[in-house]
Amino acid sequence: MNYLSQLTPAEILILTKDNVTQQEILKITFIDLLFKNVLKVFEVQRQAHIKEEVRVYKYVGTGQNYSNYNSLNHERVFLSTFGMDNSIEILFQNLVKIGYQKSRTLSDLKNDIIKTPTLKKCFTQNIFQKIFYGYSFTEYGMILKKKVQKEIEELGNELSGINDIDNQKAIELIKVIGANIFLLINVDYELLQQIDKDLGVELNKNNSIDGGSGCIGCSLSFDDYSISFDSGCGGDSGCGGNGGCSGCGGCGGD
Repeated sequence: MNYLSQLTPAEILILTKDNVTQQEILKITFIDLLFKNVLKVFEVQRQAHIKEEVRVYKYVGTGQNYSNYNSLNHERVFLSTFGMDNSIEILFQNLVKIGYQKSRTLSDLKNDIIKTPTLKKCFTQNIFQKIFYGYSFTEYGMILKKKVQKEIEELGNELSGINDIDNQKAIELIKVIGANIFLLINVDYELLQQIDKDLGVELNKNNSIDGGSGCIGCSLSFDDYSISFDSGCGGDSGCGGNGGCSGCGGCGGD
């Protein structure tokens, strides 16, 4: 699992998938930041009036590894909003919108990813490609693409044979490759969600993992986040307006 432990999910998508979408890149990048405990998700209950029902709002804040995390350009579409202020809390739906706005277009997002330190040798751009954000694989890139695809297939097949939700091997795999687990072939996602619960319990015992993965306390549900990213904004209240920090208008505050 050498490559899946080193490359971000966005880098792997650019490397292995021909028709990757902006939604896919943003979605998996956000979830990867949760796994790495760079960001965290938490819920806040609010009741505007005693006669109204209590509403639950999902917020995003900085995680334990935020301050020491060396972010890449495509990750900063989310992280730059928090800056140096670890106290900022943003409504999840608003952060989705911010991510779309800051990533601009799919071409801009791809152009950032192909220039990461790990992928810059994989692609080349002639003068026209630089203008129109195109790119071509280098020989090194084609070789790496095949190696990564092989690793994805092998680990996917390995995980698909696991039918015990308490299987320590599966939990250790998730801890090593993080959100790249969602890119594996033949993954049983119902099983994955159950394994993630066990993983969360184990991670909380140690509070964090040195330098690494672990969606601590975020109650990760891929489908849950997927809906908001696929809509491009995240549904109703909270998408309007700028900012999106807790306590300001449109963010679920009083």
